Amino acid sequence: MKNSITHPQGRDSHNPKKFTWRFLALSTSKPRLITIEATTEHEARQQSPAGCVMVFAGRLPVQEASHE
Repeated sequence: MKNSITHPQGRDSHNPKKFTWRFLALSTSKPRLITIEATTEHEARQQSPAGCVMVFAGRLPVQEASHE
């Protein structure tokens, strides 16, 4: 499978929206779920731990905290 990047949808170029990106990290030890907050999948992959193979698992909108 080719390396592919999930296209950011619904983004405002002046106010980039952050997402919670989830990846399944595969390594010689046991697999684990990694969660990273970033605006794009590419940015999230750059923040990932070095030396592990990561499989895209999901993109969730970041929930804004409500202040009442």
